[in-house]
Amino acid sequence: MRRQRGFSLIELLFALVVLTIVITTSLAIFVERTNRSQRASELILAYQVLSNETEVIRRVGYGSLDALTDDFVTDTTILQPLAPFTTEVDVRQHRPGIKHVKMTIRWRAQSLATVTLIRTDTGGTNLW
Repeated sequence: MRRQRGFSLIELLFALVVLTIVITTSLAIFVERTNRSQRASELILAYQVLSNETEVIRRVGYGSLDALTDDFVTDTTILQPLAPFTTEVDVRQHRPGIKHVKMTIRWRAQSLATVTLIRTDTGGTNLW
């Protein structure tokens, strides 16, 4: 009768190590994909609010830009998934007749979305 031989203990341990590496790598990839998807959704929300704010600020007269406060003029309730968050509007005179309007949204420890508008004094209407 033939002697039947199964797997040795070393072969079985090696197979388990390879299987563990494959499973761990797959799980890490899924977790990273979920994190990146969440960050992308957060950025979409932030830039949508910045776009809304840009549309409002571009209609503000050049002379009235300095009166803007640190908070946004538009409604920021759609940013509630990012809470706690802060908004900031910074208006600086770059040169005579040119102002930079920087709008920033910060959330979490290191997330940031910003848009800078360059406004010029054309002497005309509030539209650019």
